[in-house]
This record gives sequence, structure tokens and C-alpha cells, in this order.
Amino acid sequence: MLEAIQSKPTTSGMAANGLAAARQGSDETVARTRGLTQNNLKPATEVFSKTSNAAVQFGRGNLEAIAQSTQIYLTGMQDLSRQYVTAVQGLTQHAFEGSKAFAGATSLKDAMTVQMNLTRASVQLALGEGAKLQHAALKLTERTCAPLIQHATAALEQTKPSRAA
Repeated sequence: MLEAIQSKPTTSGMAANGLAAARQGSDETVARTRGLTQNNLKPATEVFSKTSNAAVQFGRGNLEAIAQSTQIYLTGMQDLSRQYVTAVQGLTQHAFEGSKAFAGATSLKDAMTVQMNLTRASVQLALGEGAKLQHAALKLTERTCAPLIQHATAALEQTKPSRAA
């Protein structure tokens, strides 16, 4: 009977064997997880690095496009301001000449004719100058936006999936 008792596994022995088996399984799982992590971490790191570099380049491109647009805008506004001052000087000169003609009128009829001609010429001159300034402002807007549009278009082209596949 002593042999029967000794041949039966004890509870503590079974627990020790189970614990050892669990520890071995856990160690194997940890080793596999580490291997997978190390194998998968390198590609993920490379993708992250490439994505980060692309984001930095895109940001640099944004700043360059904004700097170009700003330079074009400032230069264009100087030119537009000069055109505006020239237009105002022309209108002022026209009004001054009209007032001299008005002062030289000898009758009420002459004064009304001078006033009518002065008003018509002033409106035509103002409309002509206004159209020139409007056209110049539109061209300036197009030139100012061009670097931004080019950069945005290039960025969109880079994000399109490859159609060769």
C-alpha cells in the first residue's frame, strides 16, 4: 500500500508541474511576441519615417508657396497702387481743367454745356480707369494664387493611387 500512495502524484507536485508548464508556455508566448514585435516594428518604423519626411516636405512646400504668393502680392500691390494714384491724378487734372472751362463760361447756356460735357467725360474717364484697375487687380489675384494652386495640384497628384497596377 505504501507503494500505491507513493505512486500517486501529490497535489503540490501536480501544481508544481502545472506551474512549470504554464511558465514554459508563457515564456514561449513572450518570445514569439517579442519576435513578432521586432520583425513588425522595423517596417512600421520605416513607414512612419517616410510619412514624417513626406509631411515635412509638404509643410516646406506650403511655406515656399506662401512666400512666393506673398512676394507676388506685395509687388503687385505696389504696382496697383501706382496705377491708382495715376488714375486719381488724371481724374483730378480733368476736373481742374473742367473747372477752368466752367469758370470761362460767358452765359448760362455755355455753363450748362460745359457742365454736361465735363460730367460725361468724367464718368467715361472714371469708368475706363476703373476697368483698368479692376483688370489689374484680377491679374494680380491670379498671379498671387498661382504658386498655391500649383502646390496643391502637385500634392493631390502625389496622393492619387497608382493606376499602373
